[in-house]
Order: sequence, then structure tokens, then C-alpha cells
Amino acid sequence: MKEGSINIYSGCRIDIGILIYEPPRDGPTIWEIGVPDRTAAEFFIPDPKPCHINKLFLNHPERFRQYGLWERYSEIFKDNDLIYTVGTSDWRRDWCFAHTCRIENDGSFHPATWQVKFQLRGVEQKSPYKLRLAIASSTNAAIQVRFNDANIYKPHFDTMQFGKDNAIARHGIHGLYHLFNIDVSGNWLVEGENTLYLTQRKATGPFTGVMYDYLRLEKVSS
Repeated sequence: MKEGSINIYSGCRIDIGILIYEPPRDGPTIWEIGVPDRTAAEFFIPDPKPCHINKLFLNHPERFRQYGLWERYSEIFKDNDLIYTVGTSDWRRDWCFAHTCRIENDGSFHPATWQVKFQLRGVEQKSPYKLRLAIASSTNAAIQVRFNDANIYKPHFDTMQFGKDNAIARHGIHGLYHLFNIDVSGNWLVEGENTLYLTQRKATGPFTGVMYDYLRLEKVSS
């Protein structure tokens, strides 16, 4: 597809033909989570608290319309943050639709770190890999990415703070789409079990967080 600027003027019509979007890909898929449709609708959406139930959305396909779902993550994952195991977990029931802060019993907010555990065989430490992190919505969030060491001070990647669409508070399932294409060095990975750590580090309120659209790890073709 030809790239360039399109100048639009009042009263004019411009025929740009058929545009075909080719999603970026650098090699075969090692694993993926979700469906690349720019929403978080396929992921686990919890039931609301009984006191917050909106009867209009009982047995309704848009479960995310219920009030107060941003509080449910800390209640469901009260002892540990989310851990997803590739090949065993199912994103429809094991991957929460919104990565928010942890809300403690005293009402304070703390960063939440999700884990993706996956197996690798024949790791080539001098070869590159690619992590696609597609975000369906973000509200003042910042995601830090680490591989195999949750405690290293400098993350392997940081999105920095981004997004103001407020879809979590507005009972939405998507906002402004973002795609992060992250270069992954082979020496960050190990033979056997690996762990990807995703930390939503901006613990500033109940609506601060992201909704993931899709995650994919690729082995870059030489």
C-alpha cells in the first residue's frame, strides 16, 4: 500500500481506491492471547456485585455494561495477581478484560503485575523475537514489560503513560486503539519455562488501567 498524505478540501471528493490493511508480522507465532478485533470483549468479564446489578444487562451479551466491574479484579484475585499459562489457560475465562490497579482493603491503590507463563524449546539467544501488545483502551496507564525477572529495576520496555479514553469508567469495552511492537532479545529468554511480566504501574485511581485487545509473541524470521 502506498503511503503518504491525503489533502482534503471543502466540497471535494477524493477516490483513494481500495485500502487493505496488512497487520505487522515478522515471523511465526509462538503464542497468542485474544482476538485482534480492537476490543476486549472476548476476555473474562466478572459478574457485578449484587448491590450493583443492572437488570437491563442480565443475560445480555454486553456484560461489561454493569456498574462497578473495576472493583471486581481485586476481589477475585485477592491473594495474587493474574497468572496465565499458555497451553493450559483459556483467555475467555482466565484473562480479565481490564488490567486495573489493585484496590486494598484500606482503599489504597497499588500496581498490578500480570504474568504470562510459556514454554520455549530451542531458544536462539542471538536471534530476535517480537512481542505485539495491542491495547483496546487505556486511561492514564503505563505498562512495564519484563521477561523472567519481575524485580529488575529497569524494565525491558515501558509504554510510558498513555491514553485518556476512560472506557473502564464508562462501562465500555474499547477506546482509542494502540499497538506496541516490542523488540525482544533472545538473551532475555531461557530454555523451558519463561515468564512475561506486565505491570500496570500507574496506581492513581480505580479507573486507571488498560484493556488488552491482543498479545502475540513471534520468532523473527531471518
